[in-house]
Amino acid sequence: MMSKGKRNFSHALLASTVMTALSLPVVAAAAEPSTTFEEIVVTSRKREERLQSVPEMVTVFTAAKIENANVTSLRGFVDLTPNLLVRETFRTNETFLTMRGIASAQGALPPVAFVVDGVQVGSNDFINQDLMDIQQIEVLKGPQGTLYGQGAIAGAIVITTKEPTNELEGMIKGSYGNANSYRIAAAVSGPIVEDKLFARVSGYYRDSDGLIKSAAGDRITPEDQASIRGRLEYRGERLKLSLRGSYADGDGYCCFLDIVPLNAQGGIDLTKIDDVKNPGFVGNLLGTEETSFRDVSFKIDYDFDGVTITSITGYAEVRQYDFGDGDYTAAPVVAQDLHFDQDVFNQEIRFTSTGEGPLQWIFGGFYQDRQDRQRVIVGAQHPTNPQGGLPSGSILNQLNVTDREAWAVFGQASYDITDKLNALVGLRYDHDKQNNENTLAVVSNYAEATFTQLQPKLQLSYQWTEDFLAYITYSTGFRSGGYTQSTEFDNEESRNYELGFKGSFLDNMLTVNSSAFFTDLRNQQLSFVVVTPTEFRRGAVNIPKTDIHGMDLEVQASPVENLDLTAGIGVSETTIRKIVPLDPALGNVSSALGKHSPLVPGFTFNFGATYTVPVSDGMDVVIHGDYRRHGGYYFDLVNTIRTQSADFFSGRLALEGENWSVAAWGKNLSNTRRATRVSETGNRLRTPNMPRSYGIEAIYKF
Repeated sequence: MMSKGKRNFSHALLASTVMTALSLPVVAAAAEPSTTFEEIVVTSRKREERLQSVPEMVTVFTAAKIENANVTSLRGFVDLTPNLLVRETFRTNETFLTMRGIASAQGALPPVAFVVDGVQVGSNDFINQDLMDIQQIEVLKGPQGTLYGQGAIAGAIVITTKEPTNELEGMIKGSYGNANSYRIAAAVSGPIVEDKLFARVSGYYRDSDGLIKSAAGDRITPEDQASIRGRLEYRGERLKLSLRGSYADGDGYCCFLDIVPLNAQGGIDLTKIDDVKNPGFVGNLLGTEETSFRDVSFKIDYDFDGVTITSITGYAEVRQYDFGDGDYTAAPVVAQDLHFDQDVFNQEIRFTSTGEGPLQWIFGGFYQDRQDRQRVIVGAQHPTNPQGGLPSGSILNQLNVTDREAWAVFGQASYDITDKLNALVGLRYDHDKQNNENTLAVVSNYAEATFTQLQPKLQLSYQWTEDFLAYITYSTGFRSGGYTQSTEFDNEESRNYELGFKGSFLDNMLTVNSSAFFTDLRNQQLSFVVVTPTEFRRGAVNIPKTDIHGMDLEVQASPVENLDLTAGIGVSETTIRKIVPLDPALGNVSSALGKHSPLVPGFTFNFGATYTVPVSDGMDVVIHGDYRRHGGYYFDLVNTIRTQSADFFSGRLALEGENWSVAAWGKNLSNTRRATRVSETGNRLRTPNMPRSYGIEAIYKF
């Protein structure tokens, strides 16, 4: 359990947030408007709004910040966001997130809605693709069920790619780093019919021998992937059409878990949890993954007088094949052969007010058709071709097929009660019908269920001055129930109470945004995997009730010319308030009452600095550094298996001209190694984080 000192610290942070919210308007009143910081416009609430006028905690990464921080993947911006954590898993293209005390569960939706150019993706497998040609990333915190529905139980991540331009432009970027890692990316954009029809094409190819080595010295995390994305856009006086498509294909890794050593008493050595190189991966099979992604979307915007009608149609599919060790020992015992296929069709139609009056509103409908197919074969390694032959003498042989059809209706309206006070009301109803079957079972195990949820939202915001906004919010979210290897689990629901403020001070040289929140979490979803010589099983269970209280604080400052500073603190203190007997694989969990939820760090802290040094006309040296610290967290319900707090440093040093730059960069420069997963069932299987990476890059723009 949390020590008294740590508990008092987090309580003090919460108290200071509330007190600051009540007292800062007096300071803000003395500040004069300024343009020290570029005004940021966000669209994460499905309309264009000024960041500082949105009564929500939103972390924004502009194109310039993405380049300075060398953000090329999900981890790149997650590590710069308070109260957000990313964890590697045992295969390349699945990544788990924890936001504000709510963690990913294998086989379930992520705890955040993940949206790319208006299309909401269908699962964890879609969210870990390379980021390139990105205009803006917005991380919206707190349940966003009204606008995004199932999966937005903790928040939403909204990514906007760069639009086609009316003038010819482009860029090419190349980088090379340790482990013989290289990446080439390019983009070109311009008009097909000037002022009317535009196109943009971008793509990349990357290859790496892999940063992690096995105990025998073999590189076990190699990757290569090629991707291309295209966008065709028509812009008329009232009508805007956008057709977007992408394709990615590549090879990766899987199944590189190692086994935590035992102590002298024969139990798991809790002091060696983070000693991920002891012993390191010792399996006799080097796991591989083959993956392809395809997606296409079509967006229509038509502007009537005072109302915009938007239609977004999207289709995405992923095909993944994994093969690797199943017992994770040097002996040729067990292999696993896994296929993950998913097809997702989305359709959203919404109506958005665009007038200048006190009433602003949005309403619409959403439909999704999704199919998941998981082919799982676990058995004895092939006697003559262990590295690629199908397992025999099957421990597990399943083809699990889940079909789901979901629809929702939603609406949200805000009204200016006075010139300072605004009230917002939102409501959404989600309906998710699923059926599941192991089609290889001798006896039919077909099952079906319907998961529904009503999600209201209430909010009051008060604009004390032009530069200071305070707000109070009640919001709800849910993560749909489902099936894991034919076992049903229930909806997860969150009820969030939040008090926050946004302020600009000292002639806009300083912005401070903060909130304190309490979340009542019901039926928290927790996944687990059982791996024994005779059993290989995935499962998911529900924890009846968990309380989460915490805070977010983000500060941006420009104390002197050419120096930009950012800092953020996130606190999430979780307490299990009700527990019932769960799957036998998890053991006796009665002592989990009053303990912390697994996979949730108690705090995160990040600090970043960018300093620009002009060296001549049109040439600058740009120095950027980031520091990240996150608290330790537990892997099991009874809080015995824990990774410790960790520190991470990243940086980039660039020489920039008007249309070119050369840079050196490094990530995890301290080479901090930690476990990101240890089996919840106590069988000692462990996943390590990635070690230090570094390299050089060059960019040319035209």
